[in-house]
Amino acid sequence: MAQKKNKKRPRSRTVELKRQREQERLAGEKDRARKQMNPAARALLYGDLIFLALSSLLYANGLLSNFVSGLCTIIGAILLLIALWIQFRPRRKGPRL
Repeated sequence: MAQKKNKKRPRSRTVELKRQREQERLAGEKDRARKQMNPAARALLYGDLIFLALSSLLYANGLLSNFVSGLCTIIGAILLLIALWIQFRPRRKGPRL
């Protein structure tokens, strides 16, 4: 007599659960990548923070005048706005030319 080969069929519920878990994992990775901070914006913010801290220390020790301290504050605010623009600027969906 011919022997039948025992083939295990994948259970449909198990396969569906695995597929659903994989899709949830991929969706989580896409969401995390979308929410990730732009490296250029992060570097600019850190640089701005250091610049403002140094100018504040120099002003507190009397090494900067009021005018220069105000100018440093304005420059720091401009750098902050540039970093925010880099982080949240609208993305182009089409190809760049």
